[in-house]
Amino acid sequence: MNAPTRRLATRGVAACAIAICLIAVDVMAQAPAAPPRPGAESQGAVETPRRSNGVPDFSGVWIPTRAWGTTGPGFARFDPKTGALTLPSRTNNPVDFERDAGVALRVFPRERRPWYSPRHWERVQFSDVHGHSVQAPDPEFQCMPEGVPRIGMPEEIVQTDRHMIFMYPLRSRRIYLDGRPHPPQENWMGTWLGYSVGQWEGDTLVITTLDFNGLEWLGWPGWVTSPDKRVVERMRRVGNTLTWEAEVTDSILLQPWRTGPLTRQFNTNPRAEIEEALPCVERDLQHMVTRERG
Repeated sequence: MNAPTRRLATRGVAACAIAICLIAVDVMAQAPAAPPRPGAESQGAVETPRRSNGVPDFSGVWIPTRAWGTTGPGFARFDPKTGALTLPSRTNNPVDFERDAGVALRVFPRERRPWYSPRHWERVQFSDVHGHSVQAPDPEFQCMPEGVPRIGMPEEIVQTDRHMIFMYPLRSRRIYLDGRPHPPQENWMGTWLGYSVGQWEGDTLVITTLDFNGLEWLGWPGWVTSPDKRVVERMRRVGNTLTWEAEVTDSILLQPWRTGPLTRQFNTNPRAEIEEALPCVERDLQHMVTRERG
């Protein structure tokens, strides 16, 4: 194998490793957070930075980390002292990471899955089976935005007294903090990421998001939504740890659905930045041979 070929192969393996990491983080977002292990650096070991108005400062780059008590190579390991990030082991099989993530979602306990009203269950099942076909495609297979809360925690936050900008490799969200209300429903535009307004409850930022288009999904197994969806996210910074969780209410759900809590660690490297992802170009739906999903 010549040098250019080796470099391309190495980049390909690294890209797969990153994808595995992100899938695992998305799955763990559904799981309860495990308690800190004895002797580990506690969340309060670092003083929580605050802005001039007294609220916690969320600004910076945030990295998904291994949850205490978990095992396996599914998470990146982050050194808060050096800012170094170690990707999962490359011995994983990158071919099956989507299938494995789908299986993991399906074995969730029933109480941790969204409960749909009976008249919508047939649609959910059809979307699950045909989620990577032109009949009922998962929006992610069409390079559409992931929606909220499926998009998860931001990788970088820019904060002012009037708003926050949540940044992802290919997306961004604006969270208004200036006390404005949501637009009246007759003025809704029907968007992928909604209209987000935040307010502080003590040190917890509570973000309420409305005005969705009803095309985005909550998750891989056909978990569809409607334009009535309402998402309430709660974010809290203690020391260098950011915790996020979300609750979804929707007219097609029998009860609210909760995801999280999920944590990220502050990257203390002053030059830390998030990498721009390759643009998504859909070329697969028309050419898939097998309809097997996770």
